[in-house]
Amino acid sequence: MNIRDTTLWKILRKIFGSIRSIQGFKKQKIYGITYFGKEDFKYQRKLRKERLTKKRIYALEDEMWSLPYKPKISVVMPVYNVEKQWLKEAIDSVIVQVYPNWELCIADDASPGAHIKEVLDYYSKKDERIKVVYLENNLGIAGASNAALSFATGKYIAFLDHDDCLSRDSFFEVVKLLNEKPQADLIYSNEDKLTMGGMRLRPVYKTSWDPELFLSYNYLCHLVVCRAELIERIGGFREGFDGSQDYDLLLRITELTPHIFHIPKVLYHWRMIPGSTAAIVDAKSKAFGSARRALEDALKRRQIDGVIEDAERPGTFKVRKITKEE
Repeated sequence: MNIRDTTLWKILRKIFGSIRSIQGFKKQKIYGITYFGKEDFKYQRKLRKERLTKKRIYALEDEMWSLPYKPKISVVMPVYNVEKQWLKEAIDSVIVQVYPNWELCIADDASPGAHIKEVLDYYSKKDERIKVVYLENNLGIAGASNAALSFATGKYIAFLDHDDCLSRDSFFEVVKLLNEKPQADLIYSNEDKLTMGGMRLRPVYKTSWDPELFLSYNYLCHLVVCRAELIERIGGFREGFDGSQDYDLLLRITELTPHIFHIPKVLYHWRMIPGSTAAIVDAKSKAFGSARRALEDALKRRQIDGVIEDAERPGTFKVRKITKEE
């Protein structure tokens, strides 16, 4: 009898084939991360346990309808010449939200690619909650974000980059917290990274609101949802801070309110593409300069005498307060 025909041989071949497959997978280069590591395997197991099955989605929908407070969330998304696939996935991640009371406000920043208008026209006709404006001139990310903000009508504003994705339960979790904490003015969640192949890895588990830590870097990052009234009060995004326009915005908002809450769940997936800060932390050195300027402005507004120094990690800072002796 040929051993290759036995059941035992087939089982062994399958086992060793799986091992070779895993070894090959571990050696795959991932943008900005070097290699797929042990922690990424652990995260895959965690994701399998926590995946949103149909049963879980039905349970979330039942819970959602029982919530007494269901405010509209306006999603602000500036768009500029992003690849068609990533743009569609970003918009689709909003459309499939368990929580339905949202609007997607998109400002195309004079993209040269014809596919942008094709995609945006298609979606705006498909869903009346999707609103699009086409800018005649390129205004940069701050200007485009303000253009999208100008026609947002929700009580709360969420921010989505044109190549990232939301978890399907993102807005449900935000509104659930608002029902528990109606005073909330700013809400942020955990996040992870999304490879070009659609794999989720490198989760970022954040701390509760820490104003001192926030003077080191924008650890809130994604997902962030703000009360629209506060954004209007500070005048939206400021020009000259592109790359860190969100840090500048949030520094100003957090000066107006102590009602800042953290949702300890991964609700946002940050796409790793070549050249993005999600892939390579030093890919956008201009953003670090903008962050420093935003921080310098914050110290002046708060009347803090301090010197901003670079911390160990790129794009992070230390604020050294100046004593009277100095």
